[in-house]
Amino acid sequence: MKSSVLIFPAVLCAAVAAWPQGTQTPPPPPPPPPSASQPVSTSSTGQLKLRGPEAVAQQDPNRVVATVGGKPLTAKQAVEMLKPLRPEDRKRFETNLPALLQQLYMENELAGEATKMNLDQQSPWKEQLQITRMNILTQAYIAKMSSDASATSDDPRKYYDNHQADYEQLKLNGIRVAFNPPGTPAASSPGTTIQRTEAQALEKANDLEKKIKAGGDFSALARTDSDHPSSTRGGDLGTVTLADPNLTPDIKNALSKLQDGQVSEPVRVPDGYYIFKLVSRTKIPFEQARASIVQKMQNDKNQAVIKQELDKYKVQVQDQDFFSASTVSGAPIPSLQRPPSQPAPATPPPVSKP
Repeated sequence: MKSSVLIFPAVLCAAVAAWPQGTQTPPPPPPPPPSASQPVSTSSTGQLKLRGPEAVAQQDPNRVVATVGGKPLTAKQAVEMLKPLRPEDRKRFETNLPALLQQLYMENELAGEATKMNLDQQSPWKEQLQITRMNILTQAYIAKMSSDASATSDDPRKYYDNHQADYEQLKLNGIRVAFNPPGTPAASSPGTTIQRTEAQALEKANDLEKKIKAGGDFSALARTDSDHPSSTRGGDLGTVTLADPNLTPDIKNALSKLQDGQVSEPVRVPDGYYIFKLVSRTKIPFEQARASIVQKMQNDKNQAVIKQELDKYKVQVQDQDFFSASTVSGAPIPSLQRPPSQPAPATPPPVSKP
């Protein structure tokens, strides 16, 4: 987890690196070419301007880029506030950086005021801070242990080659025949109330499969008989990959057997049956799949560390009464209750994120 700090910047001004125009004195050496993280533009006077927080702060760290509550904020201070943010969080506010800096600056100031008031030593804030600290350090430990763990399959290319089927992209059409699981009320989809039993749904799905395999138009039947929102598109489900964690094992198994143009047998899901038609199958290039492979490999290592730690700290209950729900009525146990003379602190309204 990343900590946050806050500010109310008005405008981030770009610093100007002027190329000397005179010829009577030797010009100073030009600045190094800007990197991808230092975009440049040319002003109306032909001067080269660096843009972006890091670029401006590197060139002129003491440049005042905004004021917050009447106090000046330098480029260096602004960049220091942004450092704790994760790249994906930072990216979300690329088009509204002043609001982000305002939020960070304000949170930093309010946290400082709370510390002066010793709120970090009072309940329930003290306990919440302790839990947050434990959570952060636990994540840090797992990240450290997983990065140190030796893995036999740390090569994304090797993983890709060994899991070819997972990186095939399947374009699908589908028909869903829904039913109401036993003990549940009739479920409604837009304009339709489903009142079938599972047996009735299976009978209808089998009948549709026979019609399709006898030459029936899949798209036409999807429009008239499918309970899926894609019915208005003739059953077009878009594309999926077999590596998609949202696919059930039964669906993966059925899709893996299909060739282009083939139709599956009805596949059961908790509240219905699906009939799939494979429109086409294409391979996702390695470079396109590489980022997701790296993420999956990291997640697998994290899960291995977590499992190892869970196995190490297994709980063995010695007193079942302690872990049973209390059946005593009346007032809560005094030792776990806040004394009546100390009312619960009011929960402050949350500071809305920009």
